[in-house]
Amino acid sequence: MTTIMKNYELTYLIPSTLAEEEQKRISEEVSSLIQDKGGVLKEGGVPIKRILPQAIDRHGEILSVSINFYINPEKTQEIEKALKEKKEILRSMLVVKEALSAPKPIRKRIKEEPQKKVELKDIEDKINEILKEE
Repeated sequence: MTTIMKNYELTYLIPSTLAEEEQKRISEEVSSLIQDKGGVLKEGGVPIKRILPQAIDRHGEILSVSINFYINPEKTQEIEKALKEKKEILRSMLVVKEALSAPKPIRKRIKEEPQKKVELKDIEDKINEILKEE
């Protein structure tokens, strides 16, 4: 039976007060967790420093890390559970990344043929012709 893998994005927050070695260790643990569950890493893993409008667990400044990967949808709950057990990870969010839809075709406007200008003399001749028939 072939398993269908979906594209996911995992974003997790860690305290910015952690040493650089700790940050790398956590990043490697998360990457290996995904790979152990059968996931294929696509891109990401670079921490970005962010200042929060409201502190999380007394941390006003955090590091946000996003990872894109492919995995069987059945394994996502196991990943989320393992992330919640890690004390260093303040918050995490796993979302399915939708594939871009095909662009809609652009409709071409049909050029209308320019209408012929009718001379006043032609109109008068046509009216006279119709009146003569009666």
